[in-house]
Amino acid sequence: MGEELTPDHVLGELAAIAFAEPGTERNGQAIKVADKLRALELLYKHLGLGDGQTTEGVVIVDEG
Repeated sequence: MGEELTPDHVLGELAAIAFAEPGTERNGQAIKVADKLRALELLYKHLGLGDGQTTEGVVIVDEG
């Protein structure tokens, strides 16, 4: 691995995945939309941006 595992390192990796363009490669793997959504979800929870108790749905808009 080579790098020390720290909270900042993990958050940086999640942010890199969350904000990467789908199809770009990271560590030899293509980033998928599902990867981005999961990374965003984990960051959202970490930052305390919601309590998870909403009844509102999520709408994904494909602008491409």
